[in-house]
Amino acid sequence: MNICFVTPEYFPISGGTGAYVYYLSHNLQKLGHNIHVVARDTQNSETTINGIQVHYVKGVGNAITRYWRFARSASNRIKALNKQDSFDVIHANLPLVPSFAIPNEFSRGVVCAVHSTWKGEAIVTKQDNPKELNPNEKSMLRFNFILRLFEKKLMNRSDALIAVSKYTVNELTNLYGINQNKIHVIYNGVDVERFKPRPNKTELRQDFGLDPNEKIVLFVGRLYHRKGLETLLQSVPPVLKEVSNVKFVISGTGFKQKEESLRNLVKELDIKNHVTFLGYVPDEKLPLLYATSDIFVLPAIYENFPFAILEAQSTGIPVISTKVGGIPEFLVDSENGFLVDPGNSAQLTQRVLNLLQNPELAKKMGYRGRKKIEETFDWRLITEQVISLYHKLLKVN
Repeated sequence: MNICFVTPEYFPISGGTGAYVYYLSHNLQKLGHNIHVVARDTQNSETTINGIQVHYVKGVGNAITRYWRFARSASNRIKALNKQDSFDVIHANLPLVPSFAIPNEFSRGVVCAVHSTWKGEAIVTKQDNPKELNPNEKSMLRFNFILRLFEKKLMNRSDALIAVSKYTVNELTNLYGINQNKIHVIYNGVDVERFKPRPNKTELRQDFGLDPNEKIVLFVGRLYHRKGLETLLQSVPPVLKEVSNVKFVISGTGFKQKEESLRNLVKELDIKNHVTFLGYVPDEKLPLLYATSDIFVLPAIYENFPFAILEAQSTGIPVISTKVGGIPEFLVDSENGFLVDPGNSAQLTQRVLNLLQNPELAKKMGYRGRKKIEETFDWRLITEQVISLYHKLLKVN
């Protein structure tokens, strides 16, 4: 099949949507499908990444103008590409691709993967402290009605919607009124060969400037309020009262104001010697960072189906997260990880201590997590489900 992915993120991988398209496109390409990717960048350019033709189109400006310009540029590039390669499937990614990015009747089928929704994000973001919102979040709230308008247009135009969790199905049916027959739950996947347990933890820690003798509690993600980092930092002082040789490692970037707010909270809590901000860790080093760690924590306030937990579990480390979104669909409390209430630092503290003080329990949870990933969330298995959906739409046997 000739397949065209449309995405604002691709490579270098910097977010969940980018990871989704990168891994899925490469798995499809390995199976012999012809793949094009139309992605956003600061300049127009053409390149080939591991056999995949990538067409970067210019989209610059603030959150809204960038979104608009990328969509216009993407539409023009798809029209030009279609003259060379008639597409069987255009596979777009919501909510970051509006309807006018996909020209009408330029493929046999249109599929949209729904990673979250503008309305769902708005509902949660409105609960935040307005002073804590970054410029993207403020723009998203201000223009939410317009964003939802173009989002729903593409939902309605699509031949099928891929919901990355059952929670996402509820958002689509309850918030947007989409017919459930159009929605197919296909979870995100993980590359089990890249994200895997590694024996040389001491050597890996030295590469990241971490003490081999300390326990490492890791967070990976964008530094947004919805990720719940304040809850994680508030749990640090009571953890240190029980276990002192712990380092909380935070990997990710955010707007300057948010980073400063988090660093100020670290100073207020007097935990500077036990918290390390690594900033952005390139995708090629990310599997090694997970492998340095003893525990992974994602204390999220809003998520649909986060890649970070899948990657941590695939690496064989125990995970603590929250009872939000699609997380409880694959993280079973007290079995392959722990679930706590969002914003509850006391619960989070207790679960971190449970794992730090019971290494055998941590080992068992890490093992169960890896096993579940291999059985259910290997990208090869997820890709087969996507291909099956394509065939169903195109009526290919």
